[in-house]
Formats: sequence, structure tokens, C-alpha cells
Amino acid sequence: MKLLKLFLFLVMSMTLVQAQSFYSLTGVDSYDPMVINSVKETARHNDDIKTLMQGVSDELGIDTKGHPSRVLVFVIKKFSVGESIGIKVALELGEYVKRKGMDMDVFAITYKNEQTITPMDGMLEEQLSDSIEELLEAFRLQHIEDNKERLAAGKSFSHESFSKEMQYETDYALALNRAKKENKPLMVFMSTSYCPWCRKLESQILAKEGINKKIHEKYVPLMLNLDKKKFPAYLAKTKITPALYIVNAKSEKIEEKFVGYNNRGAFLHTLKK
Repeated sequence: MKLLKLFLFLVMSMTLVQAQSFYSLTGVDSYDPMVINSVKETARHNDDIKTLMQGVSDELGIDTKGHPSRVLVFVIKKFSVGESIGIKVALELGEYVKRKGMDMDVFAITYKNEQTITPMDGMLEEQLSDSIEELLEAFRLQHIEDNKERLAAGKSFSHESFSKEMQYETDYALALNRAKKENKPLMVFMSTSYCPWCRKLESQILAKEGINKKIHEKYVPLMLNLDKKKFPAYLAKTKITPALYIVNAKSEKIEEKFVGYNNRGAFLHTLKK
């Protein structure tokens, strides 16, 4: 009985679908849709699932042919907890990405959302259908949200081109001299090339036209890579990224800091002052 209660608790926890996650779908404009289904009782619905995936992809304007290096896949499989059997339905985006210190790309899961089904007599197909639709809807809503500002601006950029597109300085000494001349504080954006929360801060917050304009009005923005270490040690005391520091250009002291994506609200409040 205790095992059954634990299983039911896990089921309830895992079936909560959120439209947002720490994954970013900004710039995802192509992939090949796939279904990997090891549950024999539902395998005959694979084509129907792909049709639903294609419909959502068409609505989002995503190219779905000839992109084997990036795939959106439904993975459907059974698992057991004691004597109970469940079915896990996961929607995953896999693609080749750059890894720190490596010249070659590695294949990684860059988006994942899942639900767990407790099969009920005569209801499995309906349960699966509900899970597929809910996971696709969550994916659709997040893709719209993550790409809203990019589409509105009519342009896209990568992490590598962010500083150029947003007109951030990338050299500490040059940024500091400019801040002194303009009598402004420095706004230091500490990032890394492999931080998903950094990508969300870039695309969801810093890239918005109104926010970027306000940043340039109040500060001299500077973007630094925490791994490059081409900056004073006081900016590397916190190893968490993303981090935003407001630095007094004369004393080179941090006056305010906002560490982690979850502190974006506090930063925006300060920006409006």
C-alpha cells in the first residue's frame, strides 16, 4: 500500500505540464519529427502522433524536412515501480551543440517535457492522446513566448553575436574608461557559452528593445565570459551564471548584483528607478 501511494504521488507530480522550463526554444526553426514508441499497445498510433507534431510545427513555421542533426521526438516507454506499471511520455528536442573545450559538436537534449500515465482499463489510448496533446501545447506555447521578441524585431542572433547585436562592450578596460567618461555605472553581464539560463536571460529579457534601450541610457553594458578570466578577480567571486553586476566605474566596487535567472525581476525593478 505504501508503494502504491508513493507511485500515485509520483504520477501526480510528473503529470503537471508547464508551458515554461529552463530550456530555451529561441531560434528553433527546424527539426525532423520522430516517434520512438516501445509500447506495443499504442504503436499503431505513431503516424497519428507525427501528424499532430507536423500540425504544431506548421503553425509555428518550423521546417520539418531534411534536418537530421536536430530532431523533435516523442519517446514512449513502459517502466515499473514494484508491481505497478506506468508509461512515460516524453517530448524531447535533440541537437548537436558546442561543448566547452571541444572542437567537435556533441549531441544533447536541449528541451524536455514529460508526463507519466497510469494505464486504466480501456482508457490507455485516450490517456496517451491527452498526454501527447498537452505536451505539444506546452511546447507550442513556450516556442511562441521564447521567439516572440525575436519575431517582432524581425531578426535573430546567437549567443556568440549577442554582444554585437545589443551593442555591449566586451573588453573590461575599454568599458571602464568609457563609463568614467560618460559618468555612468558599468552593467556587467557574466555569462558562459553553455549556460541555458544565460540564453533565456539574453532572449527573454536583455534582448527586448525597451529593456536594451533603458540599459544603454543608464549604464555602459559589458558582456564577459566567466571562463575567459579576462577581467578583475572581484567579478569572479560568484561562479553562478547568469549574473548581472552594477559597478561603480570610479571605485570599481559592485553596488548591486543579481545572480541567477530567477533574480531578473529584481534587476528590472532597479532598471526602472
